[in-house]
Amino acid sequence: MRKLFNNSWALFLGYGIIMLAFGLQGNLLGVRSVIEEFTLLSTGILMSAYFVGYFIGANIVPNLVSKVGHIRVFAAFASTASLSILIHATFVNPIVWCFARFLTGISIVGIFIVVESWLNDRANNRTRGKLLSTYMFITFFSMACGSLLLNISNPKNFEPFILISLLLSVALVPILLIKRKAPKFKKITPIKIKELYKISP
Repeated sequence: MRKLFNNSWALFLGYGIIMLAFGLQGNLLGVRSVIEEFTLLSTGILMSAYFVGYFIGANIVPNLVSKVGHIRVFAAFASTASLSILIHATFVNPIVWCFARFLTGISIVGIFIVVESWLNDRANNRTRGKLLSTYMFITFFSMACGSLLLNISNPKNFEPFILISLLLSVALVPILLIKRKAPKFKKITPIKIKELYKISP
């Protein structure tokens, strides 16, 4: 098990930093929307745009990973997430923010797919539970710590946005410098809801 964690430390580190940034971003945008006096409707729409991007990304990212590989997709979406937060800082407008949140949704689900498929490839039936539980711990712990970063600087300023972008950029370093090859993406066969219901206990 220790060997498994040693082989995955770079992935966990990069992913943890991204979730740190993501935890800060989610809280920052809600607070900043209130400060900018966006309407409740526009705030709700722009925050929901994340899930629209998440849904679309979940359908297009697997094919992308199979074509160009885990590391390139991870780097591309971390960079896109960094770009999206800078769009928020530069253009304080609910319509622009809605588009940026959409980009964030695609980026985050892309990172989720890369990390989870990578970990599943590294694990076997004996170690998968421990590895994925570590992954979930890192997810929620990093997001919780990211929320606390909101106290570092005034949400009215641009500094919190820059901090998020910096974290997302730094998260690329461990992944891009590892010597080990990323796994080959295994194509997933879709399953219908009806079939899933039949086989579920």
